[in-house]
Amino acid sequence: MEMDGDKSAISAPSELAEHTARCVDQFCRQMSFPSAVDIRIVRHPQEDLQRSSRVSPLGATLTDQKLSIYLHEDSLLGISPLALQGWLDIELARRHLELDPALYRVNFDQDIRPHFYVSGSGTHLVRHLVVHLEASLKNLIATQLVIEIGHSKPLLYFYHYRINPSVAEQENYQRLFPYHWIRAIFLCKKNKGFTPVALLADKGIAAELESYWWNCHAYLVPEDKRFLQTLFSLSKQNPVKRFAENLVEMFKFVKAQLLIR
Repeated sequence: MEMDGDKSAISAPSELAEHTARCVDQFCRQMSFPSAVDIRIVRHPQEDLQRSSRVSPLGATLTDQKLSIYLHEDSLLGISPLALQGWLDIELARRHLELDPALYRVNFDQDIRPHFYVSGSGTHLVRHLVVHLEASLKNLIATQLVIEIGHSKPLLYFYHYRINPSVAEQENYQRLFPYHWIRAIFLCKKNKGFTPVALLADKGIAAELESYWWNCHAYLVPEDKRFLQTLFSLSKQNPVKRFAENLVEMFKFVKAQLLIR
């Protein structure tokens, strides 16, 4: 899939910082977000990113109403300005959710455990799975926020930029396929990237992007493709007001499909 329009690329750290500052300022003004912003450009070798899946080339934190943006220039030089804007928008939208944390919270012992009591390592696996479901639901809400401020186009560029077909991922999926609990975690983690793309397509914004996502994940069996589509259907029902309820329904679906076989 080729993206039409912006063919430019950010080529220097100063350009990266300037474009970031403009995008952050625009988002903060539109969303009445904290205005005290600290932008840090960090030199972060690509091999370090490859060693840790938790390290992202772009990140944001919100502490005491102060917003900090971290940019790892080695990985971001060459990105298009629109893709960078989309990335910043979605990171800032996620931080925006932190301004009202009570809305986006689930109590594991009260809301999840009564539906599937496990102990020991089983509890750890279920918690891990629920963390992925929670993140995918927050990604959906954050994407909706960005759409509402009229930044759909940068989102398209960002998600296209981040959809990276991986032979290693396909091989990993094929190895873990017979093990239903591990496969459930794999799919719930994969759902974090699928949900925003599905939302954009559901709103008539990104049908081609969704097709591209499916083409890049053609290795998934039809059953697991339906699994992701159902998770999206469960998550999109008034996700702000029904955050905990939707999360519970998503977990109950995962349990029925893969955890009690």
